[in-house]
Amino acid sequence: MNSIYLLYIATFFFTLLLARFGFGRHFLLAKNYNLVKGYSNRAAHKGVVYTGAGLIIAFMLMLVAVVLNNVEFLYFETLSTIIGTSVLVSVIGLYDDFQDMSAFHKYTVLGFLIAMTVYSGQTPEGDFGIITNLNGFLGINEISYIAGFFFTCFVYLSVINAINLMDGIDGYMSIFSIMFFSIFFLMYEINAYYTHSVVAVVFIASMLVFLRHNFSRKQKLFVGDAGSLFIGFWIAYFLILYITSSDTGNLVNLFSIQLENVPVLAVATINIPVLDTLRVMIVRILQKKSPFSADRNHIHHILIDKKISHLRTSLILCLINLVNLLIIFLLESYVNSYELTALYVGINLFWLGFFEYLRHR
Repeated sequence: MNSIYLLYIATFFFTLLLARFGFGRHFLLAKNYNLVKGYSNRAAHKGVVYTGAGLIIAFMLMLVAVVLNNVEFLYFETLSTIIGTSVLVSVIGLYDDFQDMSAFHKYTVLGFLIAMTVYSGQTPEGDFGIITNLNGFLGINEISYIAGFFFTCFVYLSVINAINLMDGIDGYMSIFSIMFFSIFFLMYEINAYYTHSVVAVVFIASMLVFLRHNFSRKQKLFVGDAGSLFIGFWIAYFLILYITSSDTGNLVNLFSIQLENVPVLAVATINIPVLDTLRVMIVRILQKKSPFSADRNHIHHILIDKKISHLRTSLILCLINLVNLLIIFLLESYVNSYELTALYVGINLFWLGFFEYLRHR
């Protein structure tokens, strides 16, 4: 068996054991120091739920990076900026879990960290830290460095916010993360971006273990903002790397993907979180509220209020997301970016209408 596959397997089981130990210890720590998630009338949970477990995932990724840094075909040292920033993002999330930072302060700090990361970001395959070419998407090719810099920062913040809003019910964040990083594990394996594939393995194994704690009655944990911001940061980074490296990777040639359609495919991988974010923000603005205010108007709340269990709600939303992605993927080779974008918008409008109908039923 090829050494890279042995490494994937070893990393997977090492992370499983490490995650089991780490989450178990975090539960004891959270219990002893009463690290309890706050509640309100919009919460989907009752009783005591300990939070902040997302920091454990950040520590596990750091440990794996240190252990595997000397493997000859891995380049964790060139991801040091990304890893370091993601850990700081997790720490900010942990602080927000217990101190309730305002949205303005939280995203100001996140914006600063992301701006510094985008400015200095490097990958083993080249400088793919900034989106400066959309390869003909909606007729847009090369864009200036300044425009690309601010656009890339906007993508980071938008994706992080969308993923952060998912952490409201049991299982949703975990199952979605497993689905997303499994897809990108295969993509980066095809492109021979082995370091990123190993990172994906760490997330997959971590969230598999976390699922047990998320649904446990005796040792229930939440990743909290420490986890959702951390995971959102890495999802944003993976999407940006996919867009900026698409013209050099093997994936485009293997599946005959049109470069101009890559941005639509990237957004389609997180279709439901993006739809949910846009929906709740529009509703809040129409109600003359802050778009960042908290409420109980998310898509997963609609399903929960219909007496659908947390697990089934999570599976339904992830399945819808996957089906939407498959539709876009299967049709993209037959249409241009204008047509594919129109198709993507049409799919979203369908689901928007469906969930609004369900909400008022």
